[in-house]
Amino acid sequence: MWSNEASPQTDESRRGCGGREASLLGLWPRILVIIGGSLLVGCAEAGAPSVGSEETATARSESETPAGAAVRSPEPATVADFFPQGPGRELVLGTCGSCHAVACSAIGQRTSARWDALKVDHRDKVSSTSAQDLDSIFTYLKTNFNDARPEPRLPPHFLEGGCTPF
Repeated sequence: MWSNEASPQTDESRRGCGGREASLLGLWPRILVIIGGSLLVGCAEAGAPSVGSEETATARSESETPAGAAVRSPEPATVADFFPQGPGRELVLGTCGSCHAVACSAIGQRTSARWDALKVDHRDKVSSTSAQDLDSIFTYLKTNFNDARPEPRLPPHFLEGGCTPF
């Protein structure tokens, strides 16, 4: 009954529903794209603010924010945005990036004693910086990036170039 030679009729009868199944399997990626697109359009039509829009930043009023809850601020655009204003800030931004990514100064949340040790270690690395400026730099770092404060979450691109192990 079965022979090695295939005839068009026996091929068709062997394929049966399997031929349709194979063609349906090829449609799954298209079906998923259509469903995903429909969900995106549906969310947009529902009036949900898009990510990064001004609406998302202002959508939650103070009355909707639970007491004591942290309100999310927009992601900093530059590395300087991670460094709070204060005496020594401009020196940190202008000096610390000469050997390593300046953002490295903001991570690690070091103790006061560790900052003092780093200051001694850096004296010969920044020999063009005056003793007074070096004091200002490390006073600023000790004040703003110490072990009593939470470590800022820096995007990885601010740490490109690596951090010298301190």
